[in-house]
Amino acid sequence: MKKSEIRVGADYANGKKIRKVIDIGDYPLYTGQTNRDCIKYLIVDDGTKDNRKCGVIGVMTKVSFANWAKEIVEVNHAK
Repeated sequence: MKKSEIRVGADYANGKKIRKVIDIGDYPLYTGQTNRDCIKYLIVDDGTKDNRKCGVIGVMTKVSFANWAKEIVEVNHAK
């Protein structure tokens, strides 16, 4: 996937897991990180039977997220 295809509020999948982009900005993973173009995401489905990591927030670079994401998906977040 291209970095330009990543949008706040959209859900992305890699075939097993689903993550929702909640923000794009300066979220460094470590001191001295030069690539500050990062994604803050919410785990919607962690790909496991129990989905224990659902609701956990993570951060990764936009480049890494674009490599991880294989497709945009539609997820009904209403319970």
